[in-house]
Amino acid sequence: MTTRMPNSIALFELADGEYRPLAAAAAGTMFVMKRPFEFTIDPGELLGDEAPPEESSVGE
Repeated sequence: MTTRMPNSIALFELADGEYRPLAAAAAGTMFVMKRPFEFTIDPGELLGDEAPPEESSVGE
């Protein structure tokens, strides 16, 4: 059995040699970022009709 994670997106910033999260969102919620430019999207829209087929387990 495989577990499928919902579509999600995250933005990280490199500061003092470490990556720190600035924004994150899962499908069905809005991802909003302001730097380095303003951008808003529902991560669920990223794959749209081009989403890959569900993974299947052989032998189940």
